[in-house]
Amino acid sequence: MRTVLVVVHGLSGTAGLLLALPVLLAPKRRGRHTLLGRVYAVAAAGLSLSAFGLFAFDPTRLWGLALLGALTLGWLVGGLWFARRRPRVMGGRAWRIWHLNLMGSTVIAFVTGFAVQMTGGSLVAWLAPTVVGSLLIARTTAGEVARQRRIVVTAGR
Repeated sequence: MRTVLVVVHGLSGTAGLLLALPVLLAPKRRGRHTLLGRVYAVAAAGLSLSAFGLFAFDPTRLWGLALLGALTLGWLVGGLWFARRRPRVMGGRAWRIWHLNLMGSTVIAFVTGFAVQMTGGSLVAWLAPTVVGSLLIARTTAGEVARQRRIVVTAGR
């Protein structure tokens, strides 16, 4: 069973890392973004759930994996909820900002897991993806906020 979990975890992680950039770069509308996003979401779910299974085999050593899996699953579920429900929060299209932040956080988790695995668990591998990813998410969020303000101002004329 452990071998199956390792294979699922490895395949899910590889798929998520390979899909993250194409999903992020795809135009944000139905079509390529949503199709790739669904496959990415399956990979993220597989990664998170297999992390819980692996944690069960060695909880003392793999507590960080379980923590990252739980956070990733939470961000994924939240990001998908905002994308599917599109609640009219804060004047309309703010759901996009929540979706962007939550799904961007799942990408940070994928990169963090990969970096930790490749470096044997160094502190830099745990922190650098979060710092860099958070800066990129903040920059993109600021652009989306500015875009939404332009839409509101234009619609108000």
